[in-house]
Amino acid sequence: MDGFLLIDKPAGYTSQDVLTILKKKLHLKKCGHSGTLDPNTTGLLVVACDGATKLLPLLNQNQKEYETTILFDYRSDTLDIYGSVEEVGGCSFTQEELLRALAELKQQKEQLPPMYSAIKINGKKLYDYARKNQEVERKSRPIRIYDLQLIDFRKNEKGHLEVDLRLSVSKGFYVRSFARDLGIRLGGSAIMKTLRRTKSDSFCVEEAISLKKVQTSSIKSVFQVFPTLEMVDVNDDMARLVENGIYLDERQIETDQPFYVRHKNDIIALYGVKSFHVYHPILIWKGRQ
Repeated sequence: MDGFLLIDKPAGYTSQDVLTILKKKLHLKKCGHSGTLDPNTTGLLVVACDGATKLLPLLNQNQKEYETTILFDYRSDTLDIYGSVEEVGGCSFTQEELLRALAELKQQKEQLPPMYSAIKINGKKLYDYARKNQEVERKSRPIRIYDLQLIDFRKNEKGHLEVDLRLSVSKGFYVRSFARDLGIRLGGSAIMKTLRRTKSDSFCVEEAISLKKVQTSSIKSVFQVFPTLEMVDVNDDMARLVENGIYLDERQIETDQPFYVRHKNDIIALYGVKSFHVYHPILIWKGRQ
């Protein structure tokens, strides 16, 4: 059961809800995810099962892709349609002006996070301050926009402008803050209407499975997710020591990356870097993998 699930999270569920459902449905001892999705956000949630939870720090989750709809002429305390929303109007622009604003925002290197977020200030999450109507000073955080594509530009049934975008961004990027900044740049106000995560580095939502259809056979093995790690072969005596959790050093390998330990064609452990030329077991398997 050590491995990973790619879940297509539905709206209305917290990321923790998903973990609770999976633990019960698949009889998992424990599980964790690589990046929270808000309850109303859908899309890709990478879940580690049982022993693979120890490998979550090894996942390279620095680039994510989202598809979003941004609605103009509105303000919201949460920067999306799920908060206290106020219609303000007054935003009018052409597609050329929109494209110019998007090109300018693509160069953005810093972003002010929303008050309704899980970022901690003085040991307290920002949304805890926000729920008590307490405004605290926030610092802009470094972000990067790798790619930004305009999918659609239209007026909705109420005559307000909406845009559909695809964004490839760094970890820590808030699409809600981007909607706010886009509205300001175009001379008005804007909020996020919908959000869907479609990629998380090498994982794609097309590979993901719904909560209703998930089963034990849906779990991707550790070896499927980390197929290119180095192998260190050990003899019988060393294999017994590895199975008992011995640390390895430069006598076995010199590397700054995790690696597998193999005995007679069976992978028996995955090791990580503890310190310079010192390696510790992250996962140990007994029996054929």
